[in-house]
Amino acid sequence: MQLVLTMPRLGETMDEGTILGWLVALGVGFKRGDAILELETDKTVVEYPALGDGMLNEVMVGPGDRIPVGAPIARVTVANPTDWADSTAPDNSPNAEASFAILTMPRLGETMEEGVIGQWLVAEGAAYARGDAILEIETDKTAAEVPALSAGRLLRILAQPGARVAVGQPIAEVEGEVEATSGLDAAVPDTPSADTPVQSVPVASDGRLRATPLARRMARQKGIALQGLTGTGRRGRIERADIERAGETGAGAGWLQTPVGRIAYEVEGSGARTYLLIHGFAGDRTAWAATASALRRAGHRTAVFDMPGHGETEAEASDLATLTEAAAAFAAQLSGQVVLVGHSLGAAVAVALAARLGARVSGLVLLTPAGCGPRIGAEFVHGMAGAATAGEVSHLLRLLGPKGGALSEAAMSHMAGQMARGRLKALAAGLASDDGRQRIDILRALQALAESLPIRALFGTEDRIVTASDALNLPPRVAVHFLPTGHMPQWDAPRDVVELILKGASND
Repeated sequence: MQLVLTMPRLGETMDEGTILGWLVALGVGFKRGDAILELETDKTVVEYPALGDGMLNEVMVGPGDRIPVGAPIARVTVANPTDWADSTAPDNSPNAEASFAILTMPRLGETMEEGVIGQWLVAEGAAYARGDAILEIETDKTAAEVPALSAGRLLRILAQPGARVAVGQPIAEVEGEVEATSGLDAAVPDTPSADTPVQSVPVASDGRLRATPLARRMARQKGIALQGLTGTGRRGRIERADIERAGETGAGAGWLQTPVGRIAYEVEGSGARTYLLIHGFAGDRTAWAATASALRRAGHRTAVFDMPGHGETEAEASDLATLTEAAAAFAAQLSGQVVLVGHSLGAAVAVALAARLGARVSGLVLLTPAGCGPRIGAEFVHGMAGAATAGEVSHLLRLLGPKGGALSEAAMSHMAGQMARGRLKALAAGLASDDGRQRIDILRALQALAESLPIRALFGTEDRIVTASDALNLPPRVAVHFLPTGHMPQWDAPRDVVELILKGASND
């Protein structure tokens, strides 16, 4: 029987958890007690065991996703449904019986006649729980997040951000129950003060973040992204003091103006040593979510950013030099010693950055590095640069390894939307020819760095993008490691990768 596995409650005060990684592969059976998922809450990190025998059919969330308790996370086939009674929700597949309704513009106050859609906080096709904020609405008096009155799923958005809609008019099709407009007055977090202006919502706002209108305006003015901030207000709401604190410490997430444009970043944790993690081609900083979390639990500080042309970063890039320039500007804001960790194209950036930073770098770790051999997977590089649909992205991500195609439909669609902008086409041309000849070379730079810097390189024996035989070209002083993974070892073997990174600052 097929069931929908939901985010479990691991403690009385737990409201949500972060997915660190799936520990079983799609289509592979598991036994009762097997660890199937690694989760992080505000208090602990745990491996969640299977409550009965079964098989993982589909995952709806991926590493780094923050999911409320009770929200769907996967579909599983189980031998005994009663084993999973407390951990599943009714199957919402197309064949399951469901109720469909029209969500209309709510009335947020007695005098409200119309509202402007600020932004949708839930993606089309995504599920939400009762009480989740599903959209933000602006009126002539305030900006408020509208909570769901019951669990459901957003099927189709009818009113896009910026649209002005009269009270009672349709704004979305949903699966689940809604109430009549007269009874749908949303719970506005707090009435803003008279001097709090109505403002547009920052595009970078997390789908479940709660923040006062004043806090949002201050964050936009200071260039501070709301993701990663911990709100001290009621129910974790981000308030003015939280923004001021983030501006003073430089912690959390934010924006940095660099010579090549504005980049998005996150700095978290504490410790004398900072691990600067640089993602690969067509990725973004969320690819490091599980790795960064593990490093912080080990007592270290982590720093990640979206490279130019990627993720939320506004800067563009067509070559390695531009990527390195942005990385150098970001590294200049970090205090103390840094260990540089780069994946694929990010490894080439890490090598160039190490040469620029000199004695500030205490270690260099390269995961499936580009630039070590004459060939590279052009099918992936040019395919991602030209992808326009979720289907194309899904097929291409499978080239990365067993977990490449395990992202949720919403994540696939979001990535397809990013790729369709064409931001990576010039960079792809500078990285590889159409027939797979690699156009960057990091070997000479590594030869010089290895004389004084501990360097470790990891190759996946099942990698279809960078061949493991490229390791034979590395200088003899570079310590080389092999794992039976694809192109994303930080996804396929997270514990081994973290252990390697932690050794990366020494020659042991």
